[in-house]
Amino acid sequence: MQLFAFSATIIVMLTRRLFVRSVIIVMAFLLAWPNTAPAAAAPAGNGQNPSSSYFVLDNGLQVLLQEKHDLPLTAMTLAVNLGVKDETENSSGYTHLLEHMLLFGSSAEAGNDTSLAEFRSHGIAANAHTDHDLMTFEVSCPAADSAWALAGLRQTVFSNRMDAVRLEKEKRIILEEILQLRDNPQYLGRLLLMQLLFAGHPYGRAPYGDKNVISKASVEDLQAFGRRFLLPGRCALSIIGDFVLPDMEKQVRAGWSVLEKGDAIAADIPPAGRLKKNVEQRVELDLNESHLFLGWWAPDFNHEHRLALSLLTYVLGRGLNPLLYAVLGGERRLVEQLDMSYIPMAYGGMVVLHLILDEKNISGARNELARFLSQAGSFNFSKEDYQTPYQSHVFDYLESAKNQMTYDAGNFTESALNLSNASARFLLLNLKPSEGSYLENVEKVESSDLRRVAGKYLSGKKVAALAIVPLKKGPQ
Repeated sequence: MQLFAFSATIIVMLTRRLFVRSVIIVMAFLLAWPNTAPAAAAPAGNGQNPSSSYFVLDNGLQVLLQEKHDLPLTAMTLAVNLGVKDETENSSGYTHLLEHMLLFGSSAEAGNDTSLAEFRSHGIAANAHTDHDLMTFEVSCPAADSAWALAGLRQTVFSNRMDAVRLEKEKRIILEEILQLRDNPQYLGRLLLMQLLFAGHPYGRAPYGDKNVISKASVEDLQAFGRRFLLPGRCALSIIGDFVLPDMEKQVRAGWSVLEKGDAIAADIPPAGRLKKNVEQRVELDLNESHLFLGWWAPDFNHEHRLALSLLTYVLGRGLNPLLYAVLGGERRLVEQLDMSYIPMAYGGMVVLHLILDEKNISGARNELARFLSQAGSFNFSKEDYQTPYQSHVFDYLESAKNQMTYDAGNFTESALNLSNASARFLLLNLKPSEGSYLENVEKVESSDLRRVAGKYLSGKKVAALAIVPLKKGPQ
């Protein structure tokens, strides 16, 4: 699993990182916060003073605080239950444009200075990110500046003050991003794959939206859109870092309780359904290698099969010894690179397999994959599937995947910003209690669980296929 570090430079997170990041967020927060949110507050090492606290303000804002004193830094993330899923054809792209304006537009207390410039002048890193389910605002600052950054984050998101000149500039930036990203085969492939897999559902819409809708958007349009969704009851605030818990709780209650509750909007978003038939698309780009993307419908964030399916993707297409390399590599060398991931979202999910290969091998690779996956529901993934005399002679794919997930989890949780982001998202997406810690639950997964999810979601199931191949050159 690819883990990415947040740099000190203030940037806006590009949507193409969503797909890797979603899996990481699910994994990391289950490690850090094993139970339901109200029960997440854990005692400090001496058992006397709490090191974490969870509470809900009267306006509905969920707050999670966690002391982490290894570095003199504080990380805070505000997650908003607002994403591409909440848009319509007439507001396609508003979420991402609103994110830009909140991060870069004028705040209520800063005159003509942008919020970005305010944070930068204090040596504070601030990012914003939009995906299909949520919008997040992330801040990392020296512990001494925590109070100022906390107030600035509130003003940035909830001021709803925007500058018309700045709006036109952000429109141009986003439209240019759309053009650039459509030349990126990894971004374009996953975008088009989602459109095939989730056709007719909000998840099938492009995160960057419709360029015609974006071009026509006004300040008044965005402000009205923001007033509908930027409500404390649709938000979760997670703060992790070098602070004293009672002091931070006092600051949060004093500063964030002033936000008006507003009228909550009931979600009317249907679950994403399975594909009824196989779908395919072929696209030509000016590149040298070909990319094949295969996508299968998968369960949502709260499904009981989430952990087993994540482990299965490690076994098949990630980690140290992915099985699919044995199928597609070897003497025939059908692929150069491959990666498999499971992306669980609020209303559905998908498993994605990305292959980089020669165009001539696309058909052969698909045939081998279909043959292999048709039998995956009966594979022996663990040495425990064999009789004792033979166990020392077989490779334990399940144990290898568990070790890799444990290693990745440990690396991820070193960062307070990673954890604050993961926990804020978890508070909004998680709908059911979990028993035990993440690693404890990983250990409980058995080979039979992998066979079950392989048969239920991959073996013989309808698939969305997208091939991106080199542009055919005409006569010179």
